[in-house]
Amino acid sequence: MRMLSLFDMDVLLRNAGAERVGEDASRKLGDILEDRAKDVVFRAKIYARHAGRNTVTREDIMLAAQT
Repeated sequence: MRMLSLFDMDVLLRNAGAERVGEDASRKLGDILEDRAKDVVFRAKIYARHAGRNTVTREDIMLAAQT
């Protein structure tokens, strides 16, 4: 199930300087970002559990995003 819209990906690409954006580029960026986000959340949950918490914190996310 896609969580990030093609419109949002188009806006991201254009804000990053792309003048023209193909739908396939927007779709691929969304796939990559969703995969990366799932990986970050997975790692953040591990860090929270290791700290004895059930709540994922900002710090867990930041640490997970660095790896």
